[in-house]
Amino acid sequence: MKYAFIDGIKQEPFPKQKGICCLCGSPTSSKCGNVKVWHWGHKSSKKCDPWWENETAWHRLWKSYFNKDNQEVIHFDENTGEKHIADIKTNNGMVIEIQNSPISEDELRAREKFYGKMIWIINGENFKNNFHILEKLPRSNSKLFEDIVFEQGGITYHLKSDNFEYQEYLKLGKPDQDYHYMIEAHFLTDIREEIENNYIGHHQFDWKHKRTVWFNTKKPVFIDFGDNYLWWLKKYYKEEYRDLWCVQKISKDELIVKNGGEINKTI
Repeated sequence: MKYAFIDGIKQEPFPKQKGICCLCGSPTSSKCGNVKVWHWGHKSSKKCDPWWENETAWHRLWKSYFNKDNQEVIHFDENTGEKHIADIKTNNGMVIEIQNSPISEDELRAREKFYGKMIWIINGENFKNNFHILEKLPRSNSKLFEDIVFEQGGITYHLKSDNFEYQEYLKLGKPDQDYHYMIEAHFLTDIREEIENNYIGHHQFDWKHKRTVWFNTKKPVFIDFGDNYLWWLKKYYKEEYRDLWCVQKISKDELIVKNGGEINKTI
């Protein structure tokens, strides 16, 4: 934990200090070594919040973008008495969970239900060599998107509007998906300008050994690879492409500021 109470005041650890856990009220002591980030640990071996993971410098960096009062906030359910420490809770009630280690689907579901209004930030450094950002995609509410049929693997595009015979079959009420083979193929170079004109950050991606739990979340998931951008993992489909996913490139700074944080804040 980054914080414990000392004389009732929320404090960061410094050498040879004693404190009180903000969640369970048990005694804590400062852990200020040279290997792990400085933190507070319970004097006993107990772990008062089963959702808590060992902190890294990456966790601390994300927390540092927000005010002290928004970091490690106790979230309490008055109906059940259950309480947990939210990594970040903004002034408008948005919980931002900063996740470095793998997580089970059961825990993911439990956290999302408990916090309600929340987003995930996951550390992509752990799998960045297995995650490849591929070609740009048009925005999903564009006419170009409606015209595209995607080949398996996303290498080749097809445009429905190119094929007269295909259009005639549609007029007869034939199922759309049965006639993809009739549509002229286009490589990306053929329609790159059209894609650029309808591009707002969406990309295809390839994730080897993907962490499937993140495809089952009901909350927004943003992958942090350590630069100035986040990659929003999201569905990119229409009726015939229910399993098509993409990532959308967004500004890390804008997400932080939008949620009440500040860039280069040091706390």
